[in-house]
Amino acid sequence: MAGNDAHDLEALAEVMRTLGHDTRLRLIATLLEQGEKSVSEIEALTGIGQPGLSQQLAILRKAELVQARRAAKQVYYSVAPEAFVPATAFLNALAPGAAPRIAATAITPPPPPRGSAAMFAKLL
Repeated sequence: MAGNDAHDLEALAEVMRTLGHDTRLRLIATLLEQGEKSVSEIEALTGIGQPGLSQQLAILRKAELVQARRAAKQVYYSVAPEAFVPATAFLNALAPGAAPRIAATAITPPPPPRGSAAMFAKLL
């Protein structure tokens, strides 16, 4: 955070507040580990039921920490890695020894989604 101006600090505080909720933090961790997933896949992986899951994903989407992609009736979510760069820089400054691990986790984009047979059939 080069200048640490008020806007930068406000944006950083918003990211930290959003991640300060254990369910949202668990969702981000799941998406980082698993890559892009549909809402039903996220529900199965985390055990977070509806409507709580949708509510928490909406908060993450509004904060621009996740990206949503619609394919037919499914909505897929993935981490928006660029949104974490300022927070990563700030946390790295607090714990320099952990810098490589935090930075690699926070800014590595998830792998591209794999197509399914249904998606392939739809394309034909």
